[in-house]
Amino acid sequence: MTRKLASLSMALLLCLPWMLPQTTRAAAPSYALIASDKADLGSEIQISVKGTNLSDVYAYEFNLEFDASRLKFKEANGAPQGFTVPPIVKGNRLTFAHTKVGEKPGDNGNLKFFTLTFKTIGGGNAAIEIKDVSLVNSKLEKTTQNAGVRISVAIGKALLKDMAGHWAEAAIQRAVKLGIVTGYSDGTFRPQAQITRTEFVAILARAKQLTLEETPELSFADASQIPAWARSSVSAAVKAQFISGYEDNTFRGNQPISRAEMVTIFARAFGLATDAAAKPAFADADQIPVYAQRYVTAAAEAGLISGKANNLFASNDKATRAEAVVTILRLIKS
Repeated sequence: MTRKLASLSMALLLCLPWMLPQTTRAAAPSYALIASDKADLGSEIQISVKGTNLSDVYAYEFNLEFDASRLKFKEANGAPQGFTVPPIVKGNRLTFAHTKVGEKPGDNGNLKFFTLTFKTIGGGNAAIEIKDVSLVNSKLEKTTQNAGVRISVAIGKALLKDMAGHWAEAAIQRAVKLGIVTGYSDGTFRPQAQITRTEFVAILARAKQLTLEETPELSFADASQIPAWARSSVSAAVKAQFISGYEDNTFRGNQPISRAEMVTIFARAFGLATDAAAKPAFADADQIPVYAQRYVTAAAEAGLISGKANNLFASNDKATRAEAVVTILRLIKS
């Protein structure tokens, strides 16, 4: 009996070193993607990237993939302290990296790494996946882990209450999908409303994918009247020489844009070939401003614009939001 007990005790002692690590070993880091509520087409959605069971995280790099047919990357926001590498986006792959600076301890426990913002450009279920994660501790030791964490975000149809049956409905829905335009906060688009110079330039800047500066420079005498949401777009369009101010150095952003102004601006933006001696074939060609005649001629000959009743161009008529969007989309297709 004594011999049996001794044998059993020895067996337990031999097993103990193998059993203890399994019960005391720290849990491996894990990751999660947290999405904001269901998004409608043309809106923005935020994806938070979080981690648990972390130990001494001094720096990190995430490699993700997203559904580029339904999502368009906009920005990423990480920790306010330290150094963040600007996000690298190639096709449907995104890399985000951040590090602390100086002799500081790493983070432990649970951590929110960063938040991604996407523009929804297609309906259906959009997948986002963390492919792999590299963590660096305060001793500059690096470990890489295949995460394989994936979520799917449901994207509904664009909610534009006042577009059903409108002649430009399909074009405007496409513009929303492309991220060129959005509706108002009440869910309307107001296609027949006159479009202001500011609104038109903002749409054009999105269509041309102009680089927008965080601190735009505007020298117009009435620059203070340009709303904050449009200042970067106006500044970028001025630098690209798509637009200019009036003789008194005003921009007059709240002023509805005329058909002649609209055609002139988008013809410059999309580089339409023009002939300085060309004359428009419209019945009211003599009423089209001299500065706009070659642009109107080029746009008409390219099939990008058409006249109104009785072959009138009506250059002084104010362009509507629907007209502006349809014209820009024709140029994108051409």
